[in-house]
Amino acid sequence: MNDTVLLEVKDLNVHYRVYEGLLHVLNDISFSLVEGERLGLVGETGCGKTTTFRALLRVLDSNATSRGTILYKGKDLSRISHPELLNMRRTEMSMIFQDPTSSLNPVFTVGEQITSVIKASLQARNVNLNKNDVKNIALKALSDVLLPDPERIFESYPFQLSGGMRQRVCIAMSVATERKLLLADEPGTSLDVTIQDQILRLLNNLVKTTGMSVILATHSLGVVREATDRVCVMYGGEIVEIGPTRLIFANPLHPYTKALLACVPKLTGEGFAEGIPGEMIGYLNPPPGCRFQPRCIFADKGECSQRKPELKIYEKDHFVACHVINPN
Repeated sequence: MNDTVLLEVKDLNVHYRVYEGLLHVLNDISFSLVEGERLGLVGETGCGKTTTFRALLRVLDSNATSRGTILYKGKDLSRISHPELLNMRRTEMSMIFQDPTSSLNPVFTVGEQITSVIKASLQARNVNLNKNDVKNIALKALSDVLLPDPERIFESYPFQLSGGMRQRVCIAMSVATERKLLLADEPGTSLDVTIQDQILRLLNNLVKTTGMSVILATHSLGVVREATDRVCVMYGGEIVEIGPTRLIFANPLHPYTKALLACVPKLTGEGFAEGIPGEMIGYLNPPPGCRFQPRCIFADKGECSQRKPELKIYEKDHFVACHVINPN
């Protein structure tokens, strides 16, 4: 892994207009990614991980508005033309969506869908291959994600496959051609734990062999610990802590990070893991201060409820947004 910055996100905000008003989902999130890095986005369901990915790819719903800066290789994605954006999606970025059923077209075979993705990527790179070569690339991708009998899967329709198989097809489509950035949104959600481990090993191998960068969104701290170099902890549409994975697990600083780690079941028989009291904030009228304050046992009812904490450095490469711990 080198120090060349591939992606830089600055003060990204995303709002959704609904009947009741405006949902303030992402609130001034900022992070960066260097080439060959594995970055984890971890947090409870509904904290904004998928919205972050959709904002990066500019595939937000029509009722959403976004502002902020997204720099990819120094180019602002919010300012490039639609043809440039399409070309970038075909050659530079890919995404594994959380729901494989909605990601695959039920009226086309797996082979038709994966070859169309490969052809679009090759055409954007001005590479011409015959039909058999394209099919061989597709079959190799299906084999790489550990699907049994790739020829049969190639000829099958999505409804003929299990949920785990459909998810692996989606992963194969994302890694069939060389990309610089892979956004993986809960890639192992519908997979058996053994297959999930194999898929994570595959993604790690892609990082090592191709230099691909990966942003992995998950709520599983076990996955984060094994499959990432650095972690962004998200709560309520905000990043509350960023740091190297080993530092986050060895010395969690934010009360939410500590609470998440306390929820992990222990194999030593030291009692049952407890959940975090309270519920995720509503995005319609979020609190003006720290969004975790209503659930935080350490919160100062004055400052924490009125002023949003800034993300500040606490130690080398370890940043935290909290009034209580007084970072540098």
